[in-house]
Amino acid sequence: MTTEPGVAVHQLEQDLQKKTSSDGIAQEVPFTRPFEGFSYLKKEWVDQEDNIESVSFSMALGHVSCPADWQHMQSFTLMPEWGTSPLKRSWILRIPTHFEGAERYLFHYFFQVRYLDGSEKVSNTFTQLIMPKNIEYIDHSGTCVHVKLHWSLDGWVYPQDTELEVDGIEWGDEFSVSHSPYRLGDRLYEKGRASRIHQIKVPRIFRATIWAPHGEEVNYCFNLVSIDQNSNLHQKWDNNCGENFKLTI
Repeated sequence: MTTEPGVAVHQLEQDLQKKTSSDGIAQEVPFTRPFEGFSYLKKEWVDQEDNIESVSFSMALGHVSCPADWQHMQSFTLMPEWGTSPLKRSWILRIPTHFEGAERYLFHYFFQVRYLDGSEKVSNTFTQLIMPKNIEYIDHSGTCVHVKLHWSLDGWVYPQDTELEVDGIEWGDEFSVSHSPYRLGDRLYEKGRASRIHQIKVPRIFRATIWAPHGEEVNYCFNLVSIDQNSNLHQKWDNNCGENFKLTI
C-alpha cells in the first residue's frame, strides 16, 4: 500500500500553533476573493497481495480538535489502473474549500480491502489538515485581462484551474471573474473588464486562494490572457521557463 503517513490530531494542533501569519494562519478575508468551490485530490492504493477483489476508500470531514464524524462518511470503490504492475487503484476526490464555515478542517480516511474468498481487511485511519494558501501574480506589463492558475498536487496527477482576481475589481462586480464561468469569451464582458482593468495602476496584482492538505507540494504555472482592439482573446503561459513553479502548503 502507498499512502500518506497518518497524522495525529494533537500533532496537527501543535503544528498550527507554530505557524506564523505568512504560513497561512487565519487572516481577514481579502475584499477581492477568487472563486471558491472545490479542490481535487487523488488517493491511491497499490496491491501488495494477490486475490484482491476490490478496494474501497471511506472519508469524513471534521473540525480541528474534534474527532471524526463517521456518521457522515462517504465511500467510493477505487478504480483499477489496468496495465500497472503491481496493480494500482485510485480515485479522484472533490473536497470543499470550507467545512461548516471553517477554512481549515480535517480530512479523515481509511481503506477497506475485499478478497475473492470473501474476507476483508481495514487499514489504519489517516488524517490530513486541509488549509488555504494565497497565490498572487504581479502583472508588470499591464496587458493581462485574465490570469489563471493551472495547478496540481503530487506531480500533475490531476491538474485544475483557479482564476485570479485583480486588486481593484470587487468580487461580484459586473466585470469580476466571478462571472467568468458564464461569460468567458463574451465580447461585451471582456471589453468591459479590460476597460476596468486599464484604469488600475501598473503593476497590477492578481490574487487567488487554493485549498490543499498541509505539507503537500503544489506544482503550478500561470495562463495569461490579453485582449486586442477587436476584443479577441490571446493567451500565453508563464511556466518558469518550462520548469513550472512549486510551493508547499
